Amino acid sequence: MPPTLRPMLSRLPHRAFGALAGQVSLALSSFTLQVIASRELGADGFGTYALLFGAIVMATALTTGLLGDSLTVLDRHDPAVRVALVRLAAILVVVLALTGFGFARTAISPAAAAFFAIALAAFVAADLGRRLLMANLRFWSLVLIDSAGFVAMLSVVVVFGRTGPLTLAHFLAALATGQIVAAVLAVTRLPAAERRLRLRGRGDYRAVVAYGSWRALQQFVRPTMLNGARAVVLIVGGVAAVGELEVARVFVSPAMLLVQGFGSYLFSSYAADRAKGSRTLLRRADRAAAVMLTGAVIVAGAAALLLPYVGPLLTAGRFEIGLVATLGWACYAASCAAVLPYGSLAAVQGRQQWVLVIRLVDSVLALSLAAVMLIGFGAATEIAPWLLSIGSFVGGLLCRQLLLRPRVRDETTTPVQVAV
Repeated sequence: MPPTLRPMLSRLPHRAFGALAGQVSLALSSFTLQVIASRELGADGFGTYALLFGAIVMATALTTGLLGDSLTVLDRHDPAVRVALVRLAAILVVVLALTGFGFARTAISPAAAAFFAIALAAFVAADLGRRLLMANLRFWSLVLIDSAGFVAMLSVVVVFGRTGPLTLAHFLAALATGQIVAAVLAVTRLPAAERRLRLRGRGDYRAVVAYGSWRALQQFVRPTMLNGARAVVLIVGGVAAVGELEVARVFVSPAMLLVQGFGSYLFSSYAADRAKGSRTLLRRADRAAAVMLTGAVIVAGAAALLLPYVGPLLTAGRFEIGLVATLGWACYAASCAAVLPYGSLAAVQGRQQWVLVIRLVDSVLALSLAAVMLIGFGAATEIAPWLLSIGSFVGGLLCRQLLLRPRVRDETTTPVQVAV
């Protein structure tokens, strides 16, 4: 371990590692299912699965921002706020499931579309349960619920695998089962006060929407940009190219796991420590970015060394994982590490609308680069993640320098102005 990294890690509290462990348990489930899918479905089938799973991620990002971040930052124990949160959650789960079924039905079988709709609804419900556990700083409970969901999901795959070849519908059914188990268990791990659902009374929708809508749009931008990039690759190289690029992303997913794990802790900790000065919180964000960026680089190096040996295990030898694409996704993970701590801190400090603007700018930049290079100049699809990384690095720099640094300077100069 690098000497500069050891002291930074020693200052991270126990709950930060709980957040990382919780993210590991969730990612392990998704990673395992994607590995099996890539082996069983081939590049074409896995490309379709990746596009569907990307839609689930987009839907979850929407509800995470609107409801998950709102229940973390707002007073969710206020009756009016709680009523609004519960009602909006119920409405969104139903609407997203019906919409997902309608769109999926045009591209896949009715059975697969039904399982996709159930998986989408279950994923959203389980994610909200996780966010409640995070808001209560019960990060280690995430390990329990996601481990149970993982066992349930794997059991479904094994059962279907014994009846014949695994299909797309089987994988969607397994995904749905695992998330249903995780959602139910999450409720049992919450404090008694958090399990009370308030449906009667007047809901303070204005407070929830005023804060959560900005966060929802912000959370929605990145997965939408990724799905947009998949669409560009689909146009240029077809569904098989999407599958090959996605397997490379799965291969280096531990790097993104590191980023997301500490990121989930950071947002909750920033919300809990809002009373501390902006200078202190910015230093914490700088340290977090350094740790996460270093970790992403280490994982990238390991991925490059292990690719010739582990790559064929992910594809069953049916297609190859490109080194350029693999390192590109590692670079993308590093770029996310550069922006996430600063975006989370700015959002907790009430600058969520400006975080959204910056996120839109960097996403449009990234997607435009990908479209121009791949469609306009005929570049290889494997450079797509490298192009996406450029926008993300720019977003992190803008967020720190334009949103956080001025706030630190304002807090420093305000006492002097008052004294005069």
